[in-house]
Amino acid sequence: MQNIRRNWNLYNLRLVNRGRPSNYLLPAVENRDNDLKVMNKGKVGRPYRYSNVEIFAAYAIKCIFKLGYREASGIVEDYERQNGVANTPNFRTIQWRIEKLRKDIISISIHEESKDMVDIEVIIDSTGIKNRNDGEYRSTKYGKRKEWGKMHIVVDRKTKRILNIIITDSSTGDVKEFIPLLEPIEHIKAAAADGANDSNKNFEYSDKRNIIPLIPVHINATGGSLHRKLRVEEQLGVIRRRGRNRNIVPPKEIRKKNQEKWKNESGYHMRSIVEGVFSVFKNTFGEYTFSKTKEMREKELMLKALVYNKYIA
Repeated sequence: MQNIRRNWNLYNLRLVNRGRPSNYLLPAVENRDNDLKVMNKGKVGRPYRYSNVEIFAAYAIKCIFKLGYREASGIVEDYERQNGVANTPNFRTIQWRIEKLRKDIISISIHEESKDMVDIEVIIDSTGIKNRNDGEYRSTKYGKRKEWGKMHIVVDRKTKRILNIIITDSSTGDVKEFIPLLEPIEHIKAAAADGANDSNKNFEYSDKRNIIPLIPVHINATGGSLHRKLRVEEQLGVIRRRGRNRNIVPPKEIRKKNQEKWKNESGYHMRSIVEGVFSVFKNTFGEYTFSKTKEMREKELMLKALVYNKYIA
């Protein structure tokens, strides 16, 4: 594998900029009047006083610095008043605006990451997210069972940005989310996923969209749909032929070696990128959600994915 040297000067600069309030709030202050003019055009009732960019910047500060809404609103107020903005949103307004955001609007914003991209190579995976941050002592003493959700994501290999996200409960299998995750993303060249996504439907869907499916088939696989059979032949070295004994199946050790060779040559190991994304995501935002309801937990993780794309990736 080629050893890629990190540009430490650029890396240090990005971390320094991440700690500057201007990194989040300067675009909101500069374009505030124009943004509000667009938002209030044709609006019935009380006009908006704060732009969506401003509210999202406040939420980003809250998440990245692990603050409450009150502390985040204090940073926003201090910066905006220094830059001549008289009216600033208080913590109740920020929280209320975040709660009123629609999930489909957040999803569209995430999908826009891939809007102008072509020949996209993506990685699909999932990770567990705790529904609350109960410690071991509390869980043991009061007998509370830990509740987990599941976050399924699509990551672009080149930019390491999240192109789609779906939140489910912990019992949902990865194989069911493969097609919904890829559906809104255009111009996909290849999709890498682990063996949990091995199914006839997923291989047929990939062929229909001319996507190269980098999905390892089960080591004992011999059949399936047409395109799964082709992948079995490609990865395991199973030879298909007509007649009563249709397939020539190599010994298990040979099949394992064939599949390892396929993984090394096909680019399947780019899946390691998504593990890095999960690590950064959880280190930044925590491996749990603060919201109490299922809908708000989903919106919270989707908004954090937007924050990750804009300020971290």
